[in-house]
Amino acid sequence: MTLPRLKSFPELDSRPPLDRWLRFAAPIQAQYDSEHASERVEDLRSAILVGLILYNVFNFTSIVTLPDILVLSVFIRLALVTPVSLGIFWAIRRTSPIWTERVVAIGLFNAYLFPAFLFYWTTDPDGLFTFMELLTIIVFSNMLIALRFYHAVILTSVIFLVTVLVLATKPGLSPPHFFVLMVQLSAISIFTLYANYRLERRRCRDYLATFDARLQAHSAMADRKVYEDASRTDALTQLPNRRHLDERMELWLSERRAMALMMIDVDHFKLYNDTLGHPAGDECLRRIAAALASVADQAEDAICARFGGEEFTFAISCRSEFEAARWARILSQAITALEIAHPARTDGIGIVTISIGVARCPSGTLVALNDLVAAADRALYVAKRRGRNRFVMDDESSLTVQFAG
Repeated sequence: MTLPRLKSFPELDSRPPLDRWLRFAAPIQAQYDSEHASERVEDLRSAILVGLILYNVFNFTSIVTLPDILVLSVFIRLALVTPVSLGIFWAIRRTSPIWTERVVAIGLFNAYLFPAFLFYWTTDPDGLFTFMELLTIIVFSNMLIALRFYHAVILTSVIFLVTVLVLATKPGLSPPHFFVLMVQLSAISIFTLYANYRLERRRCRDYLATFDARLQAHSAMADRKVYEDASRTDALTQLPNRRHLDERMELWLSERRAMALMMIDVDHFKLYNDTLGHPAGDECLRRIAAALASVADQAEDAICARFGGEEFTFAISCRSEFEAARWARILSQAITALEIAHPARTDGIGIVTISIGVARCPSGTLVALNDLVAAADRALYVAKRRGRNRFVMDDESSLTVQFAG
């Protein structure tokens, strides 16, 4: 399974998503744990309870198989193994996912160790039948508990070695019996580990397939967002473009909020371009756009967009004509403060300035976007006819002229 190389998962560039022990790469494991750790804990707790009940059923079979140490066997199961298992049942809700597997594996070894001791200690001929208890614990660990394959290999290997030691040192165990029990032990260990491997490989591959699909979906969404952002951003100035402006304005107008829309035009920009060239003109527009955006950032709710050519639009939530005029003045002063030289001007100013037309929309008023833009545009052209470097407000009934600076 090949996973997309995303910046959020740099570790995947240095190790495969799944190693030979069926362990996920660290970022995938962390994601898996965040999604499935609680489910895994509840499954383990259910299995522990079932296993503990069946484990204590062997107290009744011990009457036949361990008559010589019956009291000891019952005591070990009820007073030692059962409390430890219940403690693990309680603790695994409070441990990290990796320690959950470790604690359960330790508990299973504890459950194995005491029957192994009883098998070794008994002298009753029927005591050989208790060997099935040891094999049952291996089956339980690898198939019902279904330890993660890495832990299953470690636990099964330790149990196998300890059991071989018990068989090799058990007094009175004949070579034929030793051979038979070794074959049973080997067969059960190999069979259950193979079954565990198949189960774990299926679990891992299923999750990787899901994980891969989600990564691809996430990548597609990210690419789509980049495309959408690009389609809503002016390439030259990096300001929102007209499409973005229209979306924001339609939302504001639908909410019938109090706002002001300002149409902004760079004064004598054609002369600037003709004199200094288009590269200088582009740089001029970028500097103006940055200054306007900086003003928008100062406001609680405002947007500055490039409308087209040397025209910009500034929209802001405001409740009064005075407040709208204040923001128009701030915009004009921000551009004047740039002191961009304009050698082609014939009005004696010598730097780049802007003209602004302002249209207001009172709170609760239903206004069409085209009408609001037209009002601001109408006020802008009045400002330009009045000599530029100023702002004019259109309040639907009269035009109020203000000089910038």
